[in-house]
Amino acid sequence: MADNDYQCILFDVTDGVGRITFNLPQFGNALTVAGVKEFLHALNACEARDDVGAVLITGAGKAFCAGFNLKEIPLDSDDTEAVAEHFRLAALWWHQAMHKMVRLERPVLTAVNGVAAGVGLGMALCSDMVICSEHARFLCAWHAIGLANDATTSYSLTKVVGWRRAFELMMTNRTLSADEAVEWGIANRTYADEDFAGNVDQIARDLAAGPTHLQAMARDSFHSGWRRSVEEATEYEIQNVMKSVRHPYFREAVDKFVKGEIKADIPQVRLP
Repeated sequence: MADNDYQCILFDVTDGVGRITFNLPQFGNALTVAGVKEFLHALNACEARDDVGAVLITGAGKAFCAGFNLKEIPLDSDDTEAVAEHFRLAALWWHQAMHKMVRLERPVLTAVNGVAAGVGLGMALCSDMVICSEHARFLCAWHAIGLANDATTSYSLTKVVGWRRAFELMMTNRTLSADEAVEWGIANRTYADEDFAGNVDQIARDLAAGPTHLQAMARDSFHSGWRRSVEEATEYEIQNVMKSVRHPYFREAVDKFVKGEIKADIPQVRLP
């Protein structure tokens, strides 16, 4: 699949940022299986390209992602197994994409411009940073349509918001506003509509300008550290320290620090 073959997403690289935009606004950017395959392809392309230092995920129109596309479910059939097989296939591709989001060796910034429901919420939880517009909304949605929770929430939700809030969000199907999402730790910042795009682009460029190899080590250690003992976690930390010391970036950065040049020359991510 070539980048210009995409039918459900948009993908471009500018200023070191691989920008992936869900482009099915007529469905609230609820992706079809074909769209999820395109999303995974674009994530892999970002990781393979040397000119991509960070990944930005957002949605076209007034929604970020309203989940998976219900119109693809064969609900006109009485064959329950046919419906189950559809979910098996859809889950296979969605899970591969979300695994890649977590394991990608680039920082992942999600810009939530509207509703993030179901899988949309799951993607926000898998991201390293989440910036949202004032009209962003977050909800689980699975129980409301008779489904068990999915989209990494058994892995990510309690870790991000804590047990009590995770249970409340899932059991009540509560919708969180942009400000509530920041309060709960799902999002980092919220911006007024007129400031949203400019701030998202600036933050993405700042992330892309950072030391990619160190960012990759940090995100991997954070995800893996949830499952490790303190002894295991610190052993992996020193292994990463040794790798970083051997990287050319270390000598360049530490020399600038010693000379008092670090504030001017080391990229900083700004969150106004």
